[in-house]
Amino acid sequence: MPNCSWTLVMLGAAVAAAGCSSSGRVNTAELALAAAASESLTVALADSLDPSGGYLVSQAGQQIESLSACHDPVDARGWESVASNMIEMQLPPGFRSASVGQTARWTGPAGWIAASPGSRSSYSNLGGAVTSECDIFISGAPTHVQLVTTTYGRGVYASIRPQDAPAIEISAMARNIDGQAQLLHAIRYASISSAWGRPYQLQDRK
Repeated sequence: MPNCSWTLVMLGAAVAAAGCSSSGRVNTAELALAAAASESLTVALADSLDPSGGYLVSQAGQQIESLSACHDPVDARGWESVASNMIEMQLPPGFRSASVGQTARWTGPAGWIAASPGSRSSYSNLGGAVTSECDIFISGAPTHVQLVTTTYGRGVYASIRPQDAPAIEISAMARNIDGQAQLLHAIRYASISSAWGRPYQLQDRK
């Protein structure tokens, strides 16, 4: 009988039985052992994926190879809340704020992210090749998100169009795709600050 490796066992009972039998007959004991090992492997894999909703996250050591603006592979446990008069969101530890005029900006290990009043003409003003885009909602407001690759790094742009307040433009830049995924997550789960819409809502009521 040939020497059978555990790799064959992991591929399933049928492959293991076929690869380990010299006469073409299936050994019942080996088949049972292979089936038990395969089932155990399946359960262990399912348990490992369950906390992340079926996706392996970058923080667990799985480097992201590609990224979609409509997909979120990031585990944000342990992130910190930040806020401005326009936007509220969570960022990885280590980000510091540095607002200039009406622009709120945070810089940290993953890169930088900034929110400012905007218009469609100023959207994506840093340029770059668009690699993915998606239409989502932030605080109920329609938002268009783009992922771009530029000479500076990997960017994320978002254009938020609230119904009762001026538009908000968010620009973010990371050094690599893992940082880009983190900044994309921060934008996708952001919320519009109540301080941003309130003055305009009051004007409409007068």
